Amino acid sequence: MTEQLTPEGQTRTGCPVDLWSGEFNENFWPEINRMQDSDTLEVHMQGETPCYVATRYEDVFKILRDWKRFSSEYGVAILGGDNRSEAPKNEGRFLPEDLDPPAQTDWRKLLNPELTEEKMRRFVPTFAAAIDALLDAGIASGRFRVMEDFLRPLQLRAVFTNLLLLGDDRIDDWMRWAHDIFVAETPEASGEAYVSLYSAIEELVKERMANPIDGDLVSMVATVETIDGREPTLSERIAVVLPLSIAGLESTGTVLGGTIHHLATHPDDWAELVADPTLVSDAVEEGLRMFANVTVLQRTTTCPVTIGGTELDEGAKVWTSYNGANRDPRKFDDPHTWNLHRKDKNHIAFSIGPHRCLGSNFARVMMTTVLGRMVERMPRFALSQGQPIEYHSMPTRGIHEFTVDVVLS
Repeated sequence: MTEQLTPEGQTRTGCPVDLWSGEFNENFWPEINRMQDSDTLEVHMQGETPCYVATRYEDVFKILRDWKRFSSEYGVAILGGDNRSEAPKNEGRFLPEDLDPPAQTDWRKLLNPELTEEKMRRFVPTFAAAIDALLDAGIASGRFRVMEDFLRPLQLRAVFTNLLLLGDDRIDDWMRWAHDIFVAETPEASGEAYVSLYSAIEELVKERMANPIDGDLVSMVATVETIDGREPTLSERIAVVLPLSIAGLESTGTVLGGTIHHLATHPDDWAELVADPTLVSDAVEEGLRMFANVTVLQRTTTCPVTIGGTELDEGAKVWTSYNGANRDPRKFDDPHTWNLHRKDKNHIAFSIGPHRCLGSNFARVMMTTVLGRMVERMPRFALSQGQPIEYHSMPTRGIHEFTVDVVLS
């Protein structure tokens, strides 16, 4: 344990941890579990600013529920590329994620009815057709890349075609930008992707303002007249469409990637699912728990507050680890082990409280459809031999790529 001084001269306690380092990435789960063993939040430095990292379920749950003391309005998302030399962002980019009630509540009242499980289930036939077409190609070749050949093209069709009603001429560029915002190799590439996607969404919003489409989510955002007692600005409308464009791509695809990799490397777990397809919904929840991709999202304290053994001043940056919380042994028995029969399924892959993920129903319907079609179409598959498996861990945790072999007999 160390004691250091902040730039303001205040004392902070907690072991330093460098979340962007290769060492942290290579030793991700031992590091997370080590951090969970301490009552004191450990400190990661962004430039000269300490960021206090919460990894325990109880601490993360408390922070996410308490929006009055842990505000989202100074920015929640942490974008890709190693930017540890820079101070943490101190302004919102994505709405309604970067809002607190009541303005956040008004946006959610508009969006929630359009993202219910019932409305997402209307896309199942389209999802299934796209899944089957991609699996057909993989099965025919006997081997395919899970991310590049299957999940990423599936996700872009699911989100961009069904939710945003984009034409084929736009999809490839939007997909690349949405991916690079979070997992580009450099901060510069991440920033360039953000600017490109922002400009494209601005164009789309202006199009739907001029020519709204009946029943279209983007048109609703583009034409809503009043939020929090006033007319939204163009930049606010763009900031609502931004997370609709990217969240389902990076998060759902990464969780599915982790789930499929586990099942490819644990044949008994896959065999159990194939033998009893009614367990698919349980597999979805266990996949969400084990492979929740959010390593850190940010909150900013609005007053002095204590988390565990750490006293925080007003304006402190607190980083919450969803994947850490979901594998906290204080909450889940044997948390690193796949178990379709867990009694406690209260993971926080989708957050909790007023900022619960708008796309949770989309993700569950997509994951359920993917695993269901895989059980039926390719009941035997395995990880291809001789390939390195590399992970990214900041700001999301996931596998870059892996290849599987389909066993036909």
